[in-house]
Amino acid sequence: MKKKCLALLMAGLMAVSMAGCSTPGSNVEKDSGTEGGGEEGAQKVFRYSITSDVSTLDPQKNNESTSATIGYHTGEGLTRSMDGVVHPGLAEEWEVSDDGLTYTFHLRDAKYSDGEKIKAQDFEYAMKRIVDPETASSFAFIAKPLENADEITAGKMDLDELGVEAVDDETLVCKLGFPAPYFLQVISMSQFYPTRKDMVEKYGDEFAADGEKNVYSGPFCLKEWKQNDRIILEKNPMYWDKDKVNLDRVEILIVADENTALAMYEAGELDYVNVPTDAVGNYPDAEFYKMGAEDFIKLNTGDGPLANKNFRLALNYGLDRSEFIKLSTNDVWEPATRFVLPDVGGAEGTFGEDYPYEAFPLEGDQKKAEEYLNTALKELGIASASDITLELLTSDMERTKKEAEVLQALLQEALGIKITIQMVPFTDRVERENKGEYQMVVSGILPDYPDPISFLESWETTSPYNHCNYSYEEYDNLLQKAYHTGDAKERMDTLAEAEKVFMEDGGLVPLQFRMNAKLVSEKVTGVTNYFSGYNINFIYADIK
Repeated sequence: MKKKCLALLMAGLMAVSMAGCSTPGSNVEKDSGTEGGGEEGAQKVFRYSITSDVSTLDPQKNNESTSATIGYHTGEGLTRSMDGVVHPGLAEEWEVSDDGLTYTFHLRDAKYSDGEKIKAQDFEYAMKRIVDPETASSFAFIAKPLENADEITAGKMDLDELGVEAVDDETLVCKLGFPAPYFLQVISMSQFYPTRKDMVEKYGDEFAADGEKNVYSGPFCLKEWKQNDRIILEKNPMYWDKDKVNLDRVEILIVADENTALAMYEAGELDYVNVPTDAVGNYPDAEFYKMGAEDFIKLNTGDGPLANKNFRLALNYGLDRSEFIKLSTNDVWEPATRFVLPDVGGAEGTFGEDYPYEAFPLEGDQKKAEEYLNTALKELGIASASDITLELLTSDMERTKKEAEVLQALLQEALGIKITIQMVPFTDRVERENKGEYQMVVSGILPDYPDPISFLESWETTSPYNHCNYSYEEYDNLLQKAYHTGDAKERMDTLAEAEKVFMEDGGLVPLQFRMNAKLVSEKVTGVTNYFSGYNINFIYADIK
Protein backbone atom coordinates (compact mmCIF):
# COMPACT_ATOMS: atom_id res chain seq x y z
CA MET A 1 0.00 0.00 0.00
CA LYS A 2 3.07 3.54 0.16
CA LYS A 3 1.38 1.53 -0.20
CA LYS A 4 2.53 3.67 2.18
CA CYS A 5 0.56 2.60 5.04
CA LEU A 6 -1.96 5.23 5.97
CA ALA A 7 -5.04 7.11 4.76
CA LEU A 8 -8.05 9.33 5.38
CA LEU A 9 -11.32 7.61 6.19
CA MET A 10 -13.81 8.42 3.46
CA ALA A 11 -16.69 10.37 4.92
CA GLY A 12 -19.27 8.76 2.69
CA LEU A 13 -18.63 5.06 3.26
CA MET A 14 -21.77 2.94 3.33
CA ALA A 15 -22.25 0.58 6.28
CA VAL A 16 -23.02 -2.30 3.95
CA SER A 17 -22.49 -2.38 0.22
CA MET A 18 -23.48 -4.99 -2.29
CA ALA A 19 -22.54 -5.13 -5.93
CA GLY A 20 -21.37 -7.58 -8.51
CA CYS A 21 -19.26 -7.67 -11.61
CA SER A 22 -22.09 -6.37 -13.68
CA THR A 23 -23.52 -3.03 -14.68
CA PRO A 24 -23.57 -0.68 -11.66
CA GLY A 25 -27.00 -0.56 -10.06
CA SER A 26 -28.11 -3.93 -11.37
CA ASN A 27 -29.63 -6.66 -9.21
CA VAL A 28 -27.04 -9.09 -7.89
CA GLU A 29 -27.85 -12.26 -6.00
CA LYS A 30 -26.50 -12.04 -2.45
CA ASP A 31 -24.49 -15.13 -1.55
CA SER A 32 -23.60 -15.52 2.12
CA GLY A 33 -20.92 -18.13 1.44
CA THR A 34 -20.01 -21.14 3.57
CA GLU A 35 -18.20 -21.66 6.84
CA GLY A 36 -15.04 -23.25 5.48
CA GLY A 37 -12.55 -22.53 2.74
CA GLY A 38 -12.19 -24.26 -0.59
CA GLU A 39 -14.90 -24.94 -3.13
CA GLU A 40 -18.40 -23.62 -2.61
CA GLY A 41 -20.51 -25.68 -4.96
CA ALA A 42 -18.87 -25.10 -8.31
CA GLN A 43 -17.01 -22.03 -7.04
CA LYS A 44 -13.40 -21.81 -5.94
CA VAL A 45 -13.31 -19.60 -2.85
CA PHE A 46 -10.18 -18.26 -1.15
CA ARG A 47 -10.46 -16.86 2.39
CA TYR A 48 -8.04 -14.80 4.47
CA SER A 49 -8.26 -12.04 7.07
CA ILE A 50 -6.97 -8.53 7.71
CA THR A 51 -6.66 -6.83 11.08
CA SER A 52 -8.47 -3.60 10.16
CA ASP A 53 -10.88 -2.36 7.54
CA VAL A 54 -9.69 -0.59 4.42
CA SER A 55 -9.83 3.19 4.58
CA THR A 56 -10.95 3.85 1.00
CA LEU A 57 -11.27 2.13 -2.36
CA ASP A 58 -11.09 5.34 -4.36
CA PRO A 59 -8.05 4.65 -6.59
CA GLN A 60 -6.64 8.16 -6.48
CA LYS A 61 -7.17 8.59 -2.72
CA ASN A 62 -5.85 5.19 -1.72
CA ASN A 63 -2.68 5.51 0.36
CA GLU A 64 -2.36 2.51 2.66
CA SER A 65 -1.28 -1.05 2.05
CA THR A 66 -4.55 -2.88 2.73
CA SER A 67 -6.53 -0.67 0.36
CA ALA A 68 -3.71 -0.93 -2.16
CA THR A 69 -3.87 -4.72 -2.03
CA ILE A 70 -7.62 -4.71 -2.72
CA GLY A 71 -7.08 -2.18 -5.50
CA TYR A 72 -4.31 -4.33 -6.97
CA HIS A 73 -6.87 -7.10 -7.53
CA THR A 74 -9.88 -5.03 -8.63
CA GLY A 75 -8.01 -2.78 -11.06
CA GLU A 76 -5.11 -2.75 -13.45
CA GLY A 77 -2.75 -0.08 -14.72
CA LEU A 78 -0.89 0.37 -17.96
CA THR A 79 1.62 -2.05 -16.44
CA ARG A 80 1.35 -4.69 -13.73
CA SER A 81 4.21 -5.26 -11.32
CA MET A 82 4.44 -8.78 -9.95
CA ASP A 83 7.22 -9.70 -7.52
CA GLY A 84 9.12 -6.62 -8.66
CA VAL A 85 8.95 -7.47 -12.37
CA VAL A 86 7.05 -5.18 -14.72
CA HIS A 87 4.61 -6.91 -17.10
CA PRO A 88 2.26 -5.48 -19.70
CA GLY A 89 -1.07 -4.57 -18.14
CA LEU A 90 -3.78 -2.70 -19.97
CA ALA A 91 -1.00 -1.39 -22.19
CA GLU A 92 0.01 -4.15 -24.57
CA GLU A 93 3.27 -2.42 -25.50
CA TRP A 94 5.10 0.89 -25.16
CA GLU A 95 8.06 2.90 -26.40
CA VAL A 96 10.43 5.11 -24.42
CA SER A 97 12.32 8.01 -25.98
CA ASP A 98 16.12 8.01 -25.94
CA ASP A 99 16.22 10.73 -23.27
CA GLY A 100 13.85 8.75 -21.04
CA LEU A 101 11.32 11.58 -20.88
CA THR A 102 8.53 10.40 -23.21
CA TYR A 103 6.57 7.16 -22.84
CA THR A 104 4.05 6.16 -25.49
CA PHE A 105 1.61 3.41 -24.42
CA HIS A 106 -0.60 1.35 -26.73
CA LEU A 107 -3.68 -0.07 -25.02
CA ARG A 108 -4.97 -3.56 -25.59
CA ASP A 109 -8.64 -4.23 -26.36
CA ALA A 110 -10.06 -4.42 -22.84
CA LYS A 111 -13.34 -3.66 -21.06
CA TYR A 112 -14.56 -2.60 -17.65
CA SER A 113 -16.76 -4.87 -15.58
CA ASP A 114 -19.85 -3.17 -17.04
CA GLY A 115 -18.75 -3.97 -20.59
CA GLU A 116 -17.61 -0.48 -21.61
CA LYS A 117 -14.30 -0.08 -23.44
CA ILE A 118 -11.27 1.01 -21.40
CA LYS A 119 -9.86 4.09 -23.13
CA ALA A 120 -6.67 6.10 -22.99
CA GLN A 121 -8.79 9.07 -21.91
CA ASP A 122 -9.62 7.22 -18.68
CA PHE A 123 -5.92 7.04 -17.84
CA GLU A 124 -5.46 10.72 -18.64
CA TYR A 125 -8.39 11.57 -16.39
CA ALA A 126 -7.01 9.44 -13.54
CA MET A 127 -3.56 11.02 -13.69
CA LYS A 128 -5.02 14.51 -13.72
CA ARG A 129 -7.38 13.63 -10.90
CA ILE A 130 -4.62 12.53 -8.54
CA VAL A 131 -2.69 15.80 -8.91
CA ASP A 132 -5.81 17.97 -8.88
CA PRO A 133 -5.78 20.05 -5.65
CA GLU A 134 -9.55 19.55 -5.44
CA THR A 135 -9.03 15.80 -5.07
CA ALA A 136 -6.83 16.50 -2.05
CA SER A 137 -5.07 13.16 -2.42
CA SER A 138 -2.33 12.75 0.17
CA PHE A 139 -0.67 10.48 -2.39
CA ALA A 140 -0.42 13.12 -5.12
CA PHE A 141 3.36 13.11 -4.72
CA ILE A 142 3.49 9.69 -6.40
CA ALA A 143 2.80 11.44 -9.73
CA LYS A 144 5.89 13.63 -9.32
CA PRO A 145 7.71 12.23 -12.42
CA LEU A 146 4.96 13.57 -14.72
CA GLU A 147 5.80 16.94 -16.19
CA ASN A 148 4.43 19.82 -14.06
CA ALA A 149 2.81 17.46 -11.52
CA ASP A 150 4.16 19.23 -8.42
CA GLU A 151 3.28 22.67 -9.74
CA ILE A 152 -0.29 21.57 -10.45
CA THR A 153 -0.70 20.00 -7.01
CA ALA A 154 0.56 23.25 -5.49
CA GLY A 155 -2.05 25.20 -7.47
CA LYS A 156 0.56 27.00 -9.58
CA MET A 157 -0.44 25.46 -12.93
CA ASP A 158 -3.62 24.26 -14.61
CA LEU A 159 -4.51 20.59 -14.96
CA ASP A 160 -4.18 20.77 -18.72
CA GLU A 161 -0.45 21.38 -18.31
CA LEU A 162 0.16 17.91 -16.85
CA GLY A 163 2.44 15.81 -19.05
CA VAL A 164 -0.18 13.31 -20.16
CA GLU A 165 -2.28 13.16 -23.33
CA ALA A 166 -4.66 10.64 -24.83
CA VAL A 167 -3.82 10.85 -28.51
CA ASP A 168 -6.75 8.58 -29.33
CA ASP A 169 -8.73 5.84 -27.56
CA GLU A 170 -5.81 3.40 -27.69
CA THR A 171 -2.75 5.66 -27.34
CA LEU A 172 -1.52 7.51 -24.27
CA VAL A 173 1.61 9.70 -24.15
CA CYS A 174 3.26 10.53 -20.82
CA LYS A 175 5.91 13.25 -20.67
CA LEU A 176 8.19 13.33 -17.64
CA GLY A 177 9.83 16.31 -16.02
CA PHE A 178 12.96 14.29 -15.27
CA PRO A 179 14.25 10.78 -16.02
CA ALA A 180 12.55 8.33 -13.65
CA PRO A 181 13.87 4.78 -14.13
CA TYR A 182 11.11 3.54 -11.80
CA PHE A 183 8.25 5.08 -13.82
CA LEU A 184 6.96 1.77 -15.21
CA GLN A 185 6.74 0.51 -11.63
CA VAL A 186 4.95 3.65 -10.47
CA ILE A 187 2.19 3.49 -13.06
CA SER A 188 1.38 -0.07 -12.01
CA MET A 189 -0.03 1.39 -8.78
CA SER A 190 -3.74 1.86 -8.18
CA GLN A 191 -3.50 5.67 -8.22
CA PHE A 192 -2.84 5.38 -11.97
CA TYR A 193 -5.62 2.90 -12.76
CA PRO A 194 -8.11 4.02 -15.41
CA THR A 195 -10.94 5.97 -13.82
CA ARG A 196 -14.23 6.78 -15.48
CA LYS A 197 -15.14 10.45 -15.32
CA ASP A 198 -18.85 9.64 -15.62
CA MET A 199 -18.68 7.49 -12.46
CA VAL A 200 -16.85 10.15 -10.45
CA GLU A 201 -19.27 12.86 -11.54
CA LYS A 202 -22.31 10.67 -10.89
CA TYR A 203 -21.38 9.70 -7.33
CA GLY A 204 -19.26 12.64 -6.20
CA ASP A 205 -17.97 12.11 -2.66
CA GLU A 206 -19.60 8.67 -2.69
CA PHE A 207 -17.51 7.49 -5.63
CA ALA A 208 -16.07 4.02 -4.89
CA ALA A 209 -17.79 3.99 -1.47
CA ASP A 210 -19.32 0.63 -2.38
CA GLY A 211 -19.23 -1.86 -5.22
CA GLU A 212 -22.02 -0.27 -7.23
CA LYS A 213 -20.32 3.10 -7.27
CA ASN A 214 -17.37 2.10 -9.43
CA VAL A 215 -16.44 -0.20 -12.30
CA TYR A 216 -13.46 -2.53 -12.37
CA SER A 217 -10.63 -3.04 -14.81
CA GLY A 218 -8.84 -5.83 -12.94
CA PRO A 219 -9.21 -9.59 -12.35
CA PHE A 220 -11.84 -9.16 -9.60
CA CYS A 221 -14.56 -6.73 -8.69
CA LEU A 222 -16.24 -5.81 -5.44
CA LYS A 223 -19.40 -7.67 -4.50
CA GLU A 224 -19.72 -6.73 -0.84
CA TRP A 225 -18.08 -4.36 1.60
CA LYS A 226 -19.51 -4.66 5.08
CA GLN A 227 -17.55 -2.27 7.20
CA ASN A 228 -15.43 -3.79 9.96
CA ASP A 229 -16.70 -7.23 8.99
CA ARG A 230 -15.78 -8.43 5.50
CA ILE A 231 -14.93 -7.60 1.90
CA ILE A 232 -16.06 -9.97 -0.84
CA LEU A 233 -14.52 -10.02 -4.31
CA GLU A 234 -15.76 -11.95 -7.31
CA LYS A 235 -14.05 -12.83 -10.57
CA ASN A 236 -14.47 -10.18 -13.23
CA PRO A 237 -15.92 -11.91 -16.32
CA MET A 238 -14.88 -8.96 -18.50
CA TYR A 239 -11.19 -8.96 -17.50
CA TRP A 240 -8.99 -9.35 -20.56
CA ASP A 241 -6.93 -12.16 -18.97
CA LYS A 242 -9.85 -13.88 -17.21
CA ASP A 243 -8.99 -17.33 -18.55
CA LYS A 244 -5.92 -17.41 -16.31
CA VAL A 245 -7.84 -16.37 -13.20
CA ASN A 246 -8.89 -19.51 -11.33
CA LEU A 247 -10.67 -18.17 -8.25
CA ASP A 248 -14.35 -17.37 -8.43
CA ARG A 249 -14.58 -15.60 -5.11
CA VAL A 250 -12.35 -14.14 -2.42
CA GLU A 251 -13.60 -13.53 1.12
CA ILE A 252 -11.53 -11.11 3.19
CA LEU A 253 -12.64 -11.10 6.81
CA ILE A 254 -11.76 -8.28 9.20
CA VAL A 255 -10.42 -9.90 12.36
CA ALA A 256 -8.65 -7.49 14.68
CA ASP A 257 -7.15 -10.16 16.94
CA GLU A 258 -4.41 -12.10 15.16
CA ASN A 259 -4.81 -15.05 17.54
CA THR A 260 -8.50 -15.26 16.66
CA ALA A 261 -7.56 -15.37 12.98
CA LEU A 262 -5.08 -18.16 13.71
CA ALA A 263 -7.80 -20.15 15.48
CA MET A 264 -10.08 -19.65 12.48
CA TYR A 265 -7.35 -21.03 10.22
CA GLU A 266 -6.97 -24.06 12.47
CA ALA A 267 -10.72 -24.58 12.28
CA GLY A 268 -10.67 -24.46 8.47
CA GLU A 269 -12.44 -21.11 8.26
CA LEU A 270 -9.48 -19.39 6.61
CA ASP A 271 -7.13 -20.63 3.89
CA TYR A 272 -4.28 -18.23 4.70
CA VAL A 273 -3.11 -16.56 7.88
CA ASN A 274 -0.14 -14.64 9.23
CA VAL A 275 1.08 -16.19 12.46
CA PRO A 276 1.24 -13.77 15.42
CA THR A 277 4.81 -13.27 16.60
CA ASP A 278 3.95 -14.77 20.00
CA ALA A 279 2.88 -18.01 18.34
CA VAL A 280 5.62 -18.44 15.72
CA GLY A 281 7.48 -20.98 17.87
CA ASN A 282 4.49 -23.32 17.67
CA TYR A 283 4.64 -23.48 13.87
CA PRO A 284 8.08 -24.64 12.73
CA ASP A 285 6.75 -25.21 9.21
CA ALA A 286 5.50 -21.64 8.79
CA GLU A 287 7.00 -19.84 5.79
CA PHE A 288 8.72 -16.52 6.50
CA TYR A 289 8.65 -13.60 4.11
CA LYS A 290 9.71 -9.97 4.34
CA MET A 291 6.65 -7.79 4.20
CA GLY A 292 8.72 -4.73 3.29
CA ALA A 293 6.93 -2.45 5.70
CA GLU A 294 9.01 -0.39 8.07
CA ASP A 295 7.54 0.83 11.34
CA PHE A 296 8.79 3.99 13.01
CA ILE A 297 7.80 6.70 15.41
CA LYS A 298 6.66 9.62 13.29
CA LEU A 299 7.50 12.90 15.01
CA ASN A 300 5.43 16.05 14.61
CA THR A 301 8.29 18.53 14.29
CA GLY A 302 6.06 21.61 14.14
CA ASP A 303 6.64 22.80 17.70
CA GLY A 304 7.53 21.73 21.23
CA PRO A 305 10.47 19.46 22.10
CA LEU A 306 10.13 17.51 18.84
CA ALA A 307 11.00 20.63 16.84
CA ASN A 308 14.44 20.41 18.43
CA LYS A 309 16.98 18.32 16.49
CA ASN A 310 18.97 17.38 19.59
CA PHE A 311 15.87 16.09 21.36
CA ARG A 312 14.94 13.99 18.33
CA LEU A 313 18.45 12.51 18.33
CA ALA A 314 18.17 11.80 22.05
CA LEU A 315 15.10 9.69 21.31
CA ASN A 316 16.97 7.80 18.60
CA TYR A 317 20.10 7.11 20.63
CA GLY A 318 18.11 6.37 23.77
CA LEU A 319 16.08 3.57 22.22
CA ASP A 320 17.40 0.02 22.59
CA ARG A 321 15.96 -1.44 19.40
CA SER A 322 17.25 -4.91 20.20
CA GLU A 323 15.26 -4.92 23.44
CA PHE A 324 12.24 -3.43 21.67
CA ILE A 325 12.19 -6.26 19.11
CA LYS A 326 12.68 -8.87 21.79
CA LEU A 327 9.84 -7.59 23.97
CA SER A 328 7.36 -6.68 21.23
CA THR A 329 7.89 -9.41 18.58
CA ASN A 330 9.92 -12.16 20.30
CA ASP A 331 12.81 -11.39 17.93
CA VAL A 332 10.70 -12.35 14.88
CA TRP A 333 10.81 -8.95 13.17
CA GLU A 334 14.06 -7.20 12.26
CA PRO A 335 15.22 -4.06 14.09
CA ALA A 336 15.62 -1.03 11.83
CA THR A 337 18.66 1.14 12.44
CA ARG A 338 18.20 3.01 9.16
CA PHE A 339 15.28 4.37 7.15
CA VAL A 340 15.47 2.84 3.67
CA LEU A 341 14.67 -0.86 3.36
CA PRO A 342 17.97 -2.53 2.40
CA ASP A 343 16.20 -4.88 -0.05
CA VAL A 344 15.20 -2.22 -2.58
CA GLY A 345 17.32 -1.80 -5.69
CA GLY A 346 20.67 -0.03 -5.54
CA ALA A 347 23.30 0.95 -8.08
CA GLU A 348 24.45 -2.60 -8.77
CA GLY A 349 23.04 -4.89 -6.09
CA THR A 350 20.50 -4.09 -3.40
CA PHE A 351 20.58 -0.70 -1.72
CA GLY A 352 21.77 -2.32 1.50
CA GLU A 353 24.61 -4.12 -0.26
CA ASP A 354 25.74 -1.04 -2.16
CA TYR A 355 25.28 1.40 0.73
CA PRO A 356 25.63 -0.37 4.10
CA TYR A 357 24.60 2.02 6.86
CA GLU A 358 23.70 1.97 10.55
CA ALA A 359 22.32 5.33 11.61
CA PHE A 360 21.92 4.37 15.27
CA PRO A 361 23.45 1.55 17.34
CA LEU A 362 21.20 -1.48 17.66
CA GLU A 363 21.24 -1.34 21.44
CA GLY A 364 21.31 2.45 21.60
CA ASP A 365 23.97 4.64 23.13
CA GLN A 366 23.02 5.93 26.57
CA LYS A 367 25.94 8.34 26.80
CA LYS A 368 25.15 10.02 23.47
CA ALA A 369 21.44 10.07 24.32
CA GLU A 370 22.14 11.97 27.53
CA GLU A 371 24.46 14.41 25.76
CA TYR A 372 21.84 15.22 23.12
CA LEU A 373 19.12 15.43 25.79
CA ASN A 374 21.08 17.86 27.98
CA THR A 375 21.83 20.08 24.99
CA ALA A 376 18.16 20.01 24.00
CA LEU A 377 17.00 20.95 27.51
CA LYS A 378 19.29 24.00 27.50
CA GLU A 379 18.08 25.06 24.04
CA LEU A 380 14.44 24.56 25.04
CA GLY A 381 14.83 26.29 28.42
CA ILE A 382 13.52 23.26 30.28
CA ALA A 383 14.98 22.49 33.69
CA SER A 384 14.50 18.73 33.79
CA ALA A 385 13.64 15.90 31.42
CA SER A 386 10.83 14.93 33.80
CA ASP A 387 9.12 18.21 32.84
CA ILE A 388 8.59 16.88 29.30
CA THR A 389 5.42 14.88 28.61
CA LEU A 390 4.73 13.55 25.13
CA GLU A 391 1.69 11.72 23.80
CA LEU A 392 2.22 8.59 21.70
CA LEU A 393 -0.69 7.86 19.37
CA THR A 394 -1.30 4.29 18.23
CA SER A 395 -4.01 1.93 17.00
CA ASP A 396 -6.01 -0.09 19.51
CA MET A 397 -4.99 -3.51 18.19
CA GLU A 398 -3.21 -5.90 20.57
CA ARG A 399 0.04 -5.82 18.61
CA THR A 400 0.25 -2.04 18.39
CA LYS A 401 -0.82 -1.66 22.02
CA LYS A 402 2.07 -3.91 23.04
CA GLU A 403 4.52 -1.98 20.87
CA ALA A 404 3.45 1.35 22.37
CA GLU A 405 3.76 0.08 25.93
CA VAL A 406 7.27 -1.26 25.26
CA LEU A 407 8.34 2.03 23.67
CA GLN A 408 6.88 3.96 26.57
CA ALA A 409 8.83 1.91 29.11
CA LEU A 410 12.14 1.96 27.21
CA LEU A 411 12.17 5.68 26.40
CA GLN A 412 11.00 6.78 29.83
CA GLU A 413 13.73 4.72 31.46
CA ALA A 414 16.44 5.91 29.05
CA LEU A 415 15.60 9.61 29.04
CA GLY A 416 13.56 10.31 32.15
CA ILE A 417 10.74 11.89 30.13
CA LYS A 418 7.05 11.06 30.49
CA ILE A 419 5.09 9.39 27.69
CA THR A 420 1.34 8.89 27.66
CA ILE A 421 -0.33 6.47 25.25
CA GLN A 422 -3.42 7.38 23.27
CA MET A 423 -5.04 4.31 21.67
CA VAL A 424 -7.76 4.81 19.07
CA PRO A 425 -9.31 2.68 16.29
CA PHE A 426 -7.06 2.33 13.24
CA THR A 427 -9.14 4.58 11.01
CA ASP A 428 -9.22 7.28 13.70
CA ARG A 429 -5.46 7.04 14.09
CA VAL A 430 -5.01 7.42 10.35
CA GLU A 431 -7.32 10.43 10.24
CA ARG A 432 -5.56 12.14 13.13
CA GLU A 433 -2.18 11.38 11.61
CA ASN A 434 -3.14 12.78 8.21
CA LYS A 435 -4.39 15.97 9.87
CA GLY A 436 -1.20 16.32 11.91
CA GLU A 437 -3.17 16.02 15.17
CA TYR A 438 -0.53 14.18 17.19
CA GLN A 439 2.88 14.59 18.82
CA MET A 440 4.27 11.12 18.17
CA VAL A 441 2.57 8.25 16.36
CA VAL A 442 3.60 4.66 15.71
CA SER A 443 3.34 4.64 11.94
CA GLY A 444 4.86 2.86 8.98
CA ILE A 445 5.57 2.81 5.30
CA LEU A 446 5.34 0.12 2.66
CA PRO A 447 7.36 0.81 -0.49
CA ASP A 448 5.16 1.19 -3.54
CA TYR A 449 7.97 0.09 -5.83
CA PRO A 450 11.45 -1.31 -5.08
CA ASP A 451 13.42 1.93 -5.24
CA PRO A 452 14.85 4.06 -2.36
CA ILE A 453 12.92 7.12 -3.50
CA SER A 454 9.72 5.33 -2.47
CA PHE A 455 10.85 5.83 1.13
CA LEU A 456 12.60 9.16 0.87
CA GLU A 457 10.15 11.25 -1.18
CA SER A 458 7.51 11.29 1.57
CA TRP A 459 9.54 13.60 3.82
CA GLU A 460 10.23 16.24 1.22
CA THR A 461 8.88 19.59 2.45
CA THR A 462 6.30 19.83 -0.34
CA SER A 463 5.09 16.22 -0.18
CA PRO A 464 1.35 15.89 0.54
CA TYR A 465 2.28 12.80 2.56
CA ASN A 466 4.47 14.86 4.89
CA HIS A 467 2.06 14.98 7.83
CA CYS A 468 4.73 15.84 10.38
CA ASN A 469 5.75 19.39 9.39
CA TYR A 470 9.23 18.13 8.59
CA SER A 471 11.35 20.47 6.48
CA TYR A 472 15.10 20.43 5.89
CA GLU A 473 16.54 22.36 2.97
CA GLU A 474 19.64 20.17 2.59
CA TYR A 475 17.44 17.07 2.38
CA ASP A 476 15.12 18.67 -0.19
CA ASN A 477 18.08 19.73 -2.31
CA LEU A 478 19.51 16.22 -2.37
CA LEU A 479 16.18 14.78 -3.50
CA GLN A 480 15.93 17.37 -6.27
CA LYS A 481 19.43 16.48 -7.37
CA ALA A 482 18.52 12.79 -7.45
CA TYR A 483 15.35 13.49 -9.45
CA HIS A 484 17.13 15.37 -12.18
CA THR A 485 20.31 13.42 -12.73
CA GLY A 486 20.34 11.10 -15.70
CA ASP A 487 23.20 9.01 -14.32
CA ALA A 488 22.00 5.91 -12.46
CA LYS A 489 25.04 5.62 -10.17
CA GLU A 490 25.04 9.32 -9.28
CA ARG A 491 21.32 9.08 -8.53
CA MET A 492 21.81 6.22 -6.07
CA ASP A 493 24.81 7.91 -4.45
CA THR A 494 22.69 11.01 -3.90
CA LEU A 495 19.79 9.04 -2.42
CA ALA A 496 22.18 7.31 -0.01
CA GLU A 497 23.46 10.70 1.06
CA ALA A 498 19.89 11.95 1.50
CA GLU A 499 19.05 9.04 3.80
CA LYS A 500 22.11 9.82 5.92
CA VAL A 501 21.23 13.52 6.16
CA PHE A 502 17.66 12.63 7.16
CA MET A 503 18.79 10.27 9.90
CA GLU A 504 21.43 12.66 11.21
CA ASP A 505 18.67 15.26 11.56
CA GLY A 506 16.53 12.81 13.54
CA GLY A 507 13.70 12.98 11.01
CA LEU A 508 11.97 10.01 12.66
CA VAL A 509 12.73 7.09 14.97
CA PRO A 510 13.11 3.87 12.93
CA LEU A 511 11.85 0.79 14.75
CA GLN A 512 11.55 -2.40 12.71
CA PHE A 513 11.25 -4.10 9.35
CA ARG A 514 8.35 -6.53 9.40
CA MET A 515 8.91 -10.24 8.89
CA ASN A 516 5.76 -12.32 8.59
CA ALA A 517 5.32 -16.04 9.08
CA LYS A 518 2.42 -17.41 7.05
CA LEU A 519 0.39 -20.60 6.94
CA VAL A 520 -1.37 -21.57 3.72
CA SER A 521 -3.88 -24.37 3.30
CA GLU A 522 -2.53 -27.35 1.38
CA LYS A 523 -5.48 -26.92 -0.98
CA VAL A 524 -4.25 -23.49 -2.10
CA THR A 525 -1.56 -22.83 -4.68
CA GLY A 526 -0.21 -19.71 -6.35
CA VAL A 527 -0.50 -17.20 -3.49
CA THR A 528 2.60 -15.00 -3.36
CA ASN A 529 3.96 -12.13 -1.28
CA TYR A 530 6.35 -9.35 -2.16
CA PHE A 531 7.91 -6.55 -0.15
CA SER A 532 6.52 -3.67 -2.21
CA GLY A 533 3.23 -2.70 -3.82
CA TYR A 534 0.93 -5.21 -2.14
CA ASN A 535 0.69 -7.50 0.88
CA ILE A 536 -0.60 -10.60 -0.89
CA ASN A 537 -1.13 -11.59 -4.53
CA PHE A 538 -3.85 -14.11 -5.34
CA ILE A 539 -4.56 -13.15 -8.96
CA TYR A 540 -3.42 -16.52 -10.29
CA ALA A 541 -4.06 -18.56 -7.14
CA ASP A 542 -5.97 -21.81 -7.37
CA ILE A 543 -7.87 -24.24 -5.13
CA LYS A 544 -7.11 -27.91 -5.62
